[in-house]
Amino acid sequence: MKRRSTGCLRRASFYSTKSTKSMDSTNNPNKVWRPPGFYEIPNILGSDAFLKPEPIQEKTYSLREYNPQKHISKRPWLPAGLCSEIPQLPPLVRPENEFERRIRKALPKIQVSSLDPRNKYGGLKEIGTGVNGSVVRASHRYKKNLHLAIKRCRLDPDREYRAAIVRELRIMATGHANLIRLREVTLWRDDVWMAMDLQRCSVFAVLCQRGIPEEYAVHITCETLKALMYLHSKGFIHRDVKCENLLLGWNGEVKLADFGLATRTTKRNRERLGTSKWMAPEVIREQYYDEKIDMWSLGVTIIEMMDRVPPHYLIKNEIELFAAILSEPSPTFTYSYPTMYMRGLVAWLLDENPRTRPSAKDVLLEIDAHVQSNLLRCSNSFELARFVNYVLPPY
Repeated sequence: MKRRSTGCLRRASFYSTKSTKSMDSTNNPNKVWRPPGFYEIPNILGSDAFLKPEPIQEKTYSLREYNPQKHISKRPWLPAGLCSEIPQLPPLVRPENEFERRIRKALPKIQVSSLDPRNKYGGLKEIGTGVNGSVVRASHRYKKNLHLAIKRCRLDPDREYRAAIVRELRIMATGHANLIRLREVTLWRDDVWMAMDLQRCSVFAVLCQRGIPEEYAVHITCETLKALMYLHSKGFIHRDVKCENLLLGWNGEVKLADFGLATRTTKRNRERLGTSKWMAPEVIREQYYDEKIDMWSLGVTIIEMMDRVPPHYLIKNEIELFAAILSEPSPTFTYSYPTMYMRGLVAWLLDENPRTRPSAKDVLLEIDAHVQSNLLRCSNSFELARFVNYVLPPY
């Protein structure tokens, strides 16, 4: 039995000018064209051939009305625990420090701190040593372009040692123009940090390059005499006058420093303290002495400024040195050629008898009289600063 033909399926020719879209639109004008990949699930139960998209209904949320009276409890809040009151913390009381109280009482106008000084000062660099500790150069972290010299002293339980530190701080806090000025004091653990004005150099630093001419030596001597006259009028003895403790500023200022060995004139002093080559004969003999020992040390300092070395410089043994100072005549210039008036001034200062040795005020008046009479030449601060800048390398 022959299979019945299904008929001829006509398809559009490949070369036909009519597109498939036009044919579809002709056959089914209600059909909407959709891009490839867009499918819809046929609705086999309904009359429509395709499912219609349902409109999206957004679900909205609304907050409940806030009633502040509803959440207030009728009972007050009580802290956890047996006690209904909040306990107060005890006040922060630092341990009482007798030494700190003494310093604050002695320095009413100077800032005394007990915080870590390393948070305040930076760039520490050692530049020298003092009697009670080392001296470092530092810069202030919070004050721009402020450089200070800080002397760090280790606190010792010895009573006399602590009294010497308080005495040194009190002298520097006076604010005299020819004394090194104290800025701040910091007590940190077992150290005392004394912040002072930073100077250009010491007279000893100039001597490392060359000797000091006479007119500059006379000017430095006059400024030192002003410092000693003020110290002696306040009842203090320096006991360590030498070129290392004479500081020079950038504008030619001369300031006396290092009061670690200072003592009171009212005290009966007979201790052998100071630097050996600058000691007066009565100090070596351990006799009772007064402020006249500073005048002897100043005479040796003038020789040191012009000769570049103190007298008896070649004697290293201390016993031989003391024997030479006590037995030989008063020292004089060895390597320089000062005027006769300068020699007479030094001989007057180096009088072996402390009773006839002059005071600081007498020597200052005598030098002024010699300068007014053109017997001695004396420079000023500006000329001294120019001389130091010429001698020393740039800072």
